[in-house]
Amino acid sequence: MITFEGTCPVCSASEGFESADGWFRDHLLCRNCGSLPRERAFHWALERFCPDWRTKQIHESSPAERPVSERLARECRGYIGSHYYEDVPRGQTRDFFQSEDLQALTFPDQSLDLHVHLDVMEHVNRPDKCLHEMARTLKIGGMAIFTTPIYQDRTSTMRRAIYFEDGVEHLAEPEYHGNPISGDGALVTFHFGQDISDLMRAWEPRMSVLRILPDDPTIGVVGSFRDVFVLTRVS
Repeated sequence: MITFEGTCPVCSASEGFESADGWFRDHLLCRNCGSLPRERAFHWALERFCPDWRTKQIHESSPAERPVSERLARECRGYIGSHYYEDVPRGQTRDFFQSEDLQALTFPDQSLDLHVHLDVMEHVNRPDKCLHEMARTLKIGGMAIFTTPIYQDRTSTMRRAIYFEDGVEHLAEPEYHGNPISGDGALVTFHFGQDISDLMRAWEPRMSVLRILPDDPTIGVVGSFRDVFVLTRVS
């Protein structure tokens, strides 16, 4: 068992972190709440860059049964969770979650303070449209805070699959990650590389882009794929 002492940003407990596997991304758990490194990295960034998040209008795309999503929903009065339901019209709800497409949101212009999501961008067909929609629906000064895997050994972003109206074209061996609403998983469409911040700035000039790579065992954020992005609408 590998252990680290420290305080969890998600639940504030000081019971430390432990993993029975060297792949910390999926195994280094908070001893109290069970959060993972990317969840702790996200919540650390949320508290640092938007400490008054509880008073904001927050949209979380693709929340899962995890401590960080549960805390957002519990403590923020303006919280809206959404999933990409193929069989529910956009803007309508199912099981308290709104049906939304991050590439074509139903929220009015400048109506939200925060967009948040964990490991969603690598599954979308058009990340440029996602950034445009987040910028459109954010108030000036509003933020998008999210995680997505960045491959340290890739200089350029690699597209792995393309969605078309009549199906999917695979450009690489299909890869799937967990999906909170489907046991079939979520298809990975991109492996983002070191050019991702420049791409985001080009896709949406209204947003400033800050990429953070926390590496701190005292908050349980170590290992691979711990990047957090803080985008701010500046115009």
